[in-house]
Amino acid sequence: MGRWYVLLTVLCAGGALALSQRYGLDTPGTAVTLLITVPPAYLAWKAFLHDRADASRATDLGTVADHLAEAVKIQWDAEARIRRINDPYPLPVAWRAADIDLIEDWGLLTDIALSLPGCPPSDLADRPTGPDVLAGNGAEIGDVFSRRVPTRRLLVLGSPGAGKTVLLLRLLADLIDRRTPHDPVPVLFSLASWNPDLQELDAWMAEQLRQNHPGLTVPWASAPSSRRPADLAQALLEHRLVLPILDGFDEIPPALQAPALDAVNRALPLEQPMVLASRTPQYRSALTRGGIIVRLNGAAGIQLLPLEQAEAAAYLRRDAGGAHTAAAERWSGVAELLGGDTPVGQALSTPLGLFLARTIYNPRPGPANHAAPPPDPGRLCDTTAFPTRAAVLGHLFDAFIPAAYAATDREPARWSAERAHRTLVFLARHLETNRAGSPDLAWWELHHALPPRTRRRAVGLAAGLPAGTMFGLPFVVLGGYPDGLRGGSVIGGTIGLIFTLAGFMDPPAAPAVRLRWSLRGFASGLSIGLLTGLGTGLLVGLFDSPLAGLRAGITIGSGVGAVAAYTGALSAANPDLTVEVGPATVLARDRRTFGQIILTAVLGLVPAWTALLGLSEDDGLTSGTVVDAAFFGTLFGLAGGLATGLTVTAWGTFTVTRAHLGLRQRIPRDLLAFLKDAHETRGVLRQVGAVYQFRHIDLQRHLGQQLPSGGTDPAPRQGRP
Repeated sequence: MGRWYVLLTVLCAGGALALSQRYGLDTPGTAVTLLITVPPAYLAWKAFLHDRADASRATDLGTVADHLAEAVKIQWDAEARIRRINDPYPLPVAWRAADIDLIEDWGLLTDIALSLPGCPPSDLADRPTGPDVLAGNGAEIGDVFSRRVPTRRLLVLGSPGAGKTVLLLRLLADLIDRRTPHDPVPVLFSLASWNPDLQELDAWMAEQLRQNHPGLTVPWASAPSSRRPADLAQALLEHRLVLPILDGFDEIPPALQAPALDAVNRALPLEQPMVLASRTPQYRSALTRGGIIVRLNGAAGIQLLPLEQAEAAAYLRRDAGGAHTAAAERWSGVAELLGGDTPVGQALSTPLGLFLARTIYNPRPGPANHAAPPPDPGRLCDTTAFPTRAAVLGHLFDAFIPAAYAATDREPARWSAERAHRTLVFLARHLETNRAGSPDLAWWELHHALPPRTRRRAVGLAAGLPAGTMFGLPFVVLGGYPDGLRGGSVIGGTIGLIFTLAGFMDPPAAPAVRLRWSLRGFASGLSIGLLTGLGTGLLVGLFDSPLAGLRAGITIGSGVGAVAAYTGALSAANPDLTVEVGPATVLARDRRTFGQIILTAVLGLVPAWTALLGLSEDDGLTSGTVVDAAFFGTLFGLAGGLATGLTVTAWGTFTVTRAHLGLRQRIPRDLLAFLKDAHETRGVLRQVGAVYQFRHIDLQRHLGQQLPSGGTDPAPRQGRP
């Protein structure tokens, strides 16, 4: 890409020198015309730095896999700390072999393993000979996958909240610890954002890798020259250096689950180790949907079990402070009902139920609870108040937000529980209503919370008012008061109204990372400018003189052409989310790109207008011409850069949307800070790469069914995209 910027710089310099020679410009005039080379030179320098950084990264796939393994470990170790998976200790989750109708016959699995390349019979001589050996508990999951499953293809099934995701994280950590250099890297993928009708699994996984891990958009030097070069993400997948751990199969829309299972079979051949996790009923339904039976090829399976009464009771007591303490004794009534058929016994039979209960009834130290006694969990045993398992879970979900936002000695509450609840309800309803139930809360998609017409008008107004002011300001400065003010108001108001009513600016699908040059956009913009200049020149020539029309056509057409060419040629490279992971980092890069667009437009148009006005005036290039050109070029550059920035970066639209929703008290003014606090401090959200998700999909759905305290619908219903 940098060579195009260098070529443009050379062409601009050559053109400036040719104009200087043709019109006999003096040294200051020549220097001013050469300023037009500043924007492409700036872009060439930035492209050079980026290309050099790309070239310095390792392209040996084994080394890339080792770096990826380190990044994966760091990412999920941090997430495990935030989710308090090991606090006070890992909750023991047990499992048994899955029902035989959901998995492959064990004898067939052994035959498949023996037939795979690189798996001689001696490797299976000491392996178990039946599915019962898959039963295990807690930390055994790594051994089950690595040594007890012949094909190393595993299906993990369980009820809602049974701990599937946490078990997958323990498996991922174990596999990374067992991994030797240049071996495949276990990577956790959340299937909720995958649509098998629109994208193949390997293409979707490559996209996820690019979004969540550094360096993987670098072109792979060993890619065949006969086709478009693959990047490192694609190369890792093609060489099976990624071990996919696919979570959330049940979160795919039901109508797409059977096609998704078939797509998994086609994308991941039998020799590819993999893991797939799902709720049991949804997986069972997907196998026979439409009368066509589809199985996960070559997979053994395990079924997660409810927590044992003694283990759950001991966990709650230990989290309260330890057995025989007064705080732990509060759980006596609940402990007696654990493991039974009572509503509270059923609700607290899963890690999700225990997590909610411990957060609410075992509060952390804080100023609000130093003197007051902790809440009594015994109320959960009241079958009149909570007659069903769903009623108990509903109460726990409702009480979870206030408990999470209670001030602690370590972190004071920046947002009240009521304010946080209102915001989280809005965001949950936004995901359920406007994003088809997707769990991915991406800041660059927040504009979908507004009706399309409102969104376009708001963005158009945000671009139109500054643009109109900039175009009208010269009339005020040059014409004085009141004529100049009246003319400026008319011109500026008209342009602002056109921007607002047109509402043509829609944000990109992904945030930007850096500027890039579009030759097609440059040509299109220049054509628009030349046609505008031709039309203006003809009109002026009809009412004045051919010479005046020619000058006006050159000046206005070239000026508009420069605006359109520079702003039309600038676009943003996306979705390159690879340098650092995190929503705040992605936002900062997109915002920086927005500023670079405006800066480049201004730098390009000031010298362009200086040269053009100098050539169109009888006196040539004078100090007055330079001042006028700088003034007009800056205004046109700001207006064009603002309009372009709103169309090729996501930050501008996000800022407008955030301001609109903030004024209506739907979200906090600093939304990213709120989301970061909800993730890192409160544990309400989890972070998956560049997006946030609710701690559990059932929490999202529970909040998504609520209305805020004001009783109005927080998210307009737009239908599913």
